Amino acid sequence: MGISLTCARLTFAAAVVVLATACSRPPAPEIALVGSGAGATVEVRGLPRADLDGLTAAALPIETWQRILRVSVSGSAEPMAGDYVVAGRAIRFTPMYGLDAGRAFTATFDPTTIPGAGAESWRQVVNRTLDLRGPAPDRTTAVKRVYPSGPAIAANTLRIYIEFSAPMGRGPALEHISLVDDTGTVVMEPFLPVEAEFWSADRTRFTLFFDPGRVKRGIKPNRDLGRALVSGKRYSLLISDRWLDGRGQPLKETSRHEFGVSPAIEAPLDPSAWRLEPPASGSTGPLIATFPWPLDIGLLHRAIGVRRGGAEVPGELTVDAGEARVRFLPATPWTPGDYTLMVLPMLEDPAGNRPGRAFEIISAGGPDPGPVHLPFSVR
Repeated sequence: MGISLTCARLTFAAAVVVLATACSRPPAPEIALVGSGAGATVEVRGLPRADLDGLTAAALPIETWQRILRVSVSGSAEPMAGDYVVAGRAIRFTPMYGLDAGRAFTATFDPTTIPGAGAESWRQVVNRTLDLRGPAPDRTTAVKRVYPSGPAIAANTLRIYIEFSAPMGRGPALEHISLVDDTGTVVMEPFLPVEAEFWSADRTRFTLFFDPGRVKRGIKPNRDLGRALVSGKRYSLLISDRWLDGRGQPLKETSRHEFGVSPAIEAPLDPSAWRLEPPASGSTGPLIATFPWPLDIGLLHRAIGVRRGGAEVPGELTVDAGEARVRFLPATPWTPGDYTLMVLPMLEDPAGNRPGRAFEIISAGGPDPGPVHLPFSVR
């Protein structure tokens, strides 16, 4: 009985010691984000008064402060520049350039690096992610159209246009585009890598170039590799949803544009072979021009216009699906008389053929042909 009583007394005494130790232990420090916007600061709270007094009295170099409390952009080990002070019952860090909204930051507090700190068990490293990004916006940008838009394109096509529903961000485009044949095999190096990518001013249309060295017959890349497109086969142009838009968000979905390949077109454009359908006098109906094969939609709007007596006729040119026909709608009703459809020499088809000059035989030197004028009458 005496032994049991003694053990009970010892057990009770040990419990008192454990409870006293627990009560004297400071609460675990916490990292808090105070404020918002450019004036936001990071604080470490819950430190013992002795630690805070020591930090207040010491003149610590910035490197020591950064070991005690390091704030960095998430994913980077580089500490942010800023000022450290002891304010009230907390260590406060004020970043030099503010905490940018839309980004995440990591704050790491290591109490063991405080000069003169003891070896108490509570001194453990504390980490916190300060996420200022808010909820991610919806993924709304998508591939809107791909040109040429017809069911088949020529085997010697030089360029493709990709239109997006909203402005796109910056970064290498070819990382997100691939060409796959009808067996599911990825075509190797079909496109021309360029440092200065070709975008419309509003960054909603991207020009994708096939490697002209593989397209043009008789030169080394063509002899070694052949054309990327083979007549009679089908292909898919895959545009990855990992491509970021102008808001930094991925595309809404991966886009697949399927098309067949027709024989190469290696003849110059011949506007005299176009079929013109003149409008009726007094109407605002369209002048319709139909081509033997599709033309380049990126050039049609700039290379074709209507004139009368040397003066431009105001109006709007629209391109029909397939890019093998255009319609010119006048701003005012047609009046009887003679007109011309003017075609500038810059006009090309997707294979690079121009009026009077085929891509396969275009060479340096010689004068450029002038505009072509196709007459028509309104009666």
